[in-house]
Amino acid sequence: MRFLVITVVLLAVAVASRFFLFSGDPHVEVAAEKLFSIGGFKVTNALFTALVVDIILVVLAWLATRNMQLVPRGLQNVMEIILEALYNLLKNISPKFIDRAWPLVATIFLFVLTANWLGLVPGGSSIGPCMAKEHKETARLALVEEGPKAGSIALIPAAAEKHNPYTTCPEGTSLIPWLRPPSTDLNFTFALGLLSFVFFTYWGFRTLGFGGYLSKFFNLNGIMSFVGIIEFISELIKPVALALRLFGNIFAGEVLIAVLTFLVPLALPMPIYGFELFVGFIQALVFALLTMAFLSIATTGHGDEHHGGESAHGPDASKAH
Repeated sequence: MRFLVITVVLLAVAVASRFFLFSGDPHVEVAAEKLFSIGGFKVTNALFTALVVDIILVVLAWLATRNMQLVPRGLQNVMEIILEALYNLLKNISPKFIDRAWPLVATIFLFVLTANWLGLVPGGSSIGPCMAKEHKETARLALVEEGPKAGSIALIPAAAEKHNPYTTCPEGTSLIPWLRPPSTDLNFTFALGLLSFVFFTYWGFRTLGFGGYLSKFFNLNGIMSFVGIIEFISELIKPVALALRLFGNIFAGEVLIAVLTFLVPLALPMPIYGFELFVGFIQALVFALLTMAFLSIATTGHGDEHHGGESAHGPDASKAH
């Protein structure tokens, strides 16, 4: 009986919020939006959020390390627990290269995680400046007129944009939110994917040598020559796959929250916020794990794969420990 009463109350609150807390149409933009310009450089809301994340991580690192203790307490203890768990997880993937990859991979994890969670701050998508709308070409419909002008064709906009009376922005302007997760900007995710690709490719060349690394893809060893071409194509796709996976999951979550908040502002979006916290963590962890896994694959020759090992044959193999 108590469960039924709670359910009815929550439904009533959710329905009432649609009328009393309605905030207008959901704000969904695929491309990051410009907030302001510095000289000729355009600063978007995704870039602004990335700068805020940088500041948060620098301050967090300073607070955690300003009074280092042999027996960690407080924030130092929390950060050590998180980083130690991540270190042990990544070490299982590539023990030989964990020390080389740790600074980059841990930074990627912390940055992406903080950025994803910062974008979920309630109200973050509804606070920002009112900017003049850019004039864009809109789709038009062909309308065959009747009456005196029968037979003539008039072009009318397919969808005329209406002023949103639920925001404080004057007509002719639109609200540009300050906070937008960088992971919802393809520029950021592709840059991060390319950074990861350059990193594990560099160590692949350095570990196996120039000829040894390329021989994984280009050789005259029967059927393996065809397999090598396939592997080369998949190698080039890796940064794209990393970028699109991160972008798609985080952007989809932002759109889902925006739409649900538009439909039912209160109660219904709350479980989705909890789920997106989990998704933000998983996507940051997956990006770090895949970078480490691709590093392990790049530094392993075909001969090592048959023996199940990770030994390197390049000139720097002894330095990779």
